[in-house]
Amino acid sequence: MNYSVTAGIDKKVLIIRTIGNFLVLGTLVAVTFTFWPVIGAYSKNVIDNLKGTKYEAAPAVSTSQSFGSLLGGENTAKDKILIPPDPNFSIIVEKIGASAPVIPSVNASDKATYDQALKRGVAHALGTAFPGQPGVSYLFAHSTDTIFNVPRFNAVFYLLKDVEVGDRVVVFFNGRRFDYLVTERKITPPEDVSYFTMKTEEQILVLQTCYPPGTTWKRLLVIAKPAASVAGQVGSLSR
Repeated sequence: MNYSVTAGIDKKVLIIRTIGNFLVLGTLVAVTFTFWPVIGAYSKNVIDNLKGTKYEAAPAVSTSQSFGSLLGGENTAKDKILIPPDPNFSIIVEKIGASAPVIPSVNASDKATYDQALKRGVAHALGTAFPGQPGVSYLFAHSTDTIFNVPRFNAVFYLLKDVEVGDRVVVFFNGRRFDYLVTERKITPPEDVSYFTMKTEEQILVLQTCYPPGTTWKRLLVIAKPAASVAGQVGSLSR
């Protein structure tokens, strides 16, 4: 074969390979960027478990106070204080080191509305109780139509599957701290709204996320009640 022809073929092969490498690299970068909230959440959890890091919610604080004034020093490597982003309404799940603002009174049947809320934090369902009130306080996160849309929303509930009966969930509302203990976990079909519509005089906190993580096939419900009312019962509930 003529040398010039061979050189031309080799040059074309090199160009095609270079373009292919850039496409592969670009795809990897795009996927990593898209799913970074998930990757970050899981990586942080793995590292925390290896280090034995434990999280605790900050003490109650009024909306006019500084959390820094209440912490009384730096956190140790294995004892970290989680500060609520907004003392007016925030949630802290100590087991998974999650802390996020809660957007109040979000219409769970209006996709455009809850999509915007979930980009900023966890949504409190319109019409459900607020902390301290009798009834169900219903909080939800990342309900979306495809796996590629899930990472666009707040990743605070991605690790909710790791929360167990007896774990503590803390909600800050109007400067007050409300402690709950998990009493039950349920996996339900998306159409099951029994907890959402439940009428009760009890104070019940329900956390909802999609299950398995990154899908919209089912719902994981983590149900909790005020710590003072169930503190002596959670041991038997977990067995």
